[in-house]
Amino acid sequence: MKSLFLGLIFSLCAGSLFAQQLDDLVFITEEYPPFNFTDAGEVQGIATDTLLEMLKLSGASQTRDDIGSLSWARGYDIALHTEDVLLYSMTRTAAREKLFKWVGPIIRSKIVLFARKDHHLTLKSIDEINQRKLRVGVVLNDVGEQILQEQGVERARIYRFNKGVHLAQMLEKERIDLLAYGRLVTLWNLKSLGYEADSFEAIFTLQEAEYYYALNIKTDDRTVEQLQTALDQVKASGTLDSIIHRYIN
Repeated sequence: MKSLFLGLIFSLCAGSLFAQQLDDLVFITEEYPPFNFTDAGEVQGIATDTLLEMLKLSGASQTRDDIGSLSWARGYDIALHTEDVLLYSMTRTAAREKLFKWVGPIIRSKIVLFARKDHHLTLKSIDEINQRKLRVGVVLNDVGEQILQEQGVERARIYRFNKGVHLAQMLEKERIDLLAYGRLVTLWNLKSLGYEADSFEAIFTLQEAEYYYALNIKTDDRTVEQLQTALDQVKASGTLDSIIHRYIN
């Protein structure tokens, strides 16, 4: 099934079009635990397990093996330019609103600025990043980068990486002063790297975030509606709550 996914990605890059049917959707995610991540070669996480429940309710044939994990920048570019692609988990923002079709929300979280506690950093406004020449790590094309740019943070202040785990590593090594990323994901990454999570702190909230499944703008509205109905059923049955508790204690 992994080879099937790679074959589909090759077809996407070549500009092939897919039929507007649920079974023909291509699913792409990234390493963004606890919402979506790879463990022992399988894609896991809150959003992943929820999506699989939605597909089951919809009578679709796809399984966990049909979900591919790419860097966020790569997956974002494919979903933006190719029909019948679903990318998750994506924060729904005003800047992205008309670029995709949306199914959600899945779960709510916060996009924050994290710092090392021993640096005793505080921020009263985003403007201080420029004024104090602070170095902020972001994931390329992630909502954290977009928010900072919208708030006028200079490009020279923004350090771009491919994965969220790289942000945690750079912050621990003091290569950056701050990282801009999801709060729950950052805490997960710090712990997975063996760092003491209590040695870091969220010092500024950039945005309250709701995570969605984002589909290419040309995806058939009936497909989007079918997925939204399935998600609503997963929520109403209490299954989503059970999935969340499976990953977040």
